[in-house]
Amino acid sequence: MTRIAVISSSAKVYNLAVDKIGYYHRALGDEVYMGKWRPLLLSDFDKFYFSVIFTWDIPGLVRAVNLVRSWGKEVEIGGPAATFMHKYIHTQTGIEPHIGLDPRFEHIPGDYLATFTSRGCIRKCAWCGVKDVEPELVEYDKFSLAPMILDNSLLSTSWEHQELVVNKFVNYRAIDINSGFDVRVFEEKHFKLYARLNLTCWRFAFDDMKVEADVRRVAEIMRAHRLDRHHVTVYCLIGFPGTTPEECLHRLNTIIQLGLNPYPMRFCLLNSTDRKYVAPGWTEHLLSKMQTFYQTPNLWMADSWENFKPGKDRQSDPITTPKPVSKQFSHARLSCSDLKSKKGQWTEGGDNDGMAVCPV
Repeated sequence: MTRIAVISSSAKVYNLAVDKIGYYHRALGDEVYMGKWRPLLLSDFDKFYFSVIFTWDIPGLVRAVNLVRSWGKEVEIGGPAATFMHKYIHTQTGIEPHIGLDPRFEHIPGDYLATFTSRGCIRKCAWCGVKDVEPELVEYDKFSLAPMILDNSLLSTSWEHQELVVNKFVNYRAIDINSGFDVRVFEEKHFKLYARLNLTCWRFAFDDMKVEADVRRVAEIMRAHRLDRHHVTVYCLIGFPGTTPEECLHRLNTIIQLGLNPYPMRFCLLNSTDRKYVAPGWTEHLLSKMQTFYQTPNLWMADSWENFKPGKDRQSDPITTPKPVSKQFSHARLSCSDLKSKKGQWTEGGDNDGMAVCPV
């Protein structure tokens, strides 16, 4: 019997890949450890898998992998962050990470906290890493039932597939379609279909001014069904290069004016281990202030953005237009945590800290 250690290098959030690999090896009769990196307990295991979701967790992964290699053990590395920074990881560890999805584990059935009914997205947004991990839109006929559906572009799949998903989940307990629905194609027919499910929250995104008309149209659909900020959350990308604080504030305030719940998502780079990227025209203080204020309904319902002072200002907040830069990328909006407490995707102060991140 082989002793297998499956390590989540982004251990503060649920890692679906870790569970899948664990189920795979247990079916083979192997002894399996799944969880955080615990070197004192794992030195006598035979093989190690490391899965990393966030690029800022890569330095810790590198240290752990190099220690395991010094033990002379077999190592495999994967995960979204490993795809984004595979050259860096190879340079630092001597191991070439697996890039993209691993077909060995993709369709392993199990009792998971999250599931995918499809992979890929047709949009290819500049800030999103899904196109690197899941370059093609693929529909699955068979998938595990779980409380979170993590599809990156569910409304891009065929109507037949969407009906299949709803029919399979219709009697399931509370469900979170965590990446949300695309406002550009969401219509009344989609509301009627997905209203058959026990959704924890309706989720959408207002990441670009180009979709403002669609956001307003979707808000009308929600209001027509007497749904407000308690039922509808709208993600809002902030700090992306080429956008201004004024534009982001407009999108956030528009969401509030439409009676919905805003959730700012801070842009971060795919090719950096620094989770606190600051684009030209922005400051760390402004980004943090914007996250804190708009992620907290008790704040924006009680006072205005202009009056909000979370602490002593260390530097002024620029409201100027930064110069356009070349395309940069963020982690795609996906979460592996149950965040019903704020009806948003990530809670303030958690491991994600309101960052845009990528799927397992």
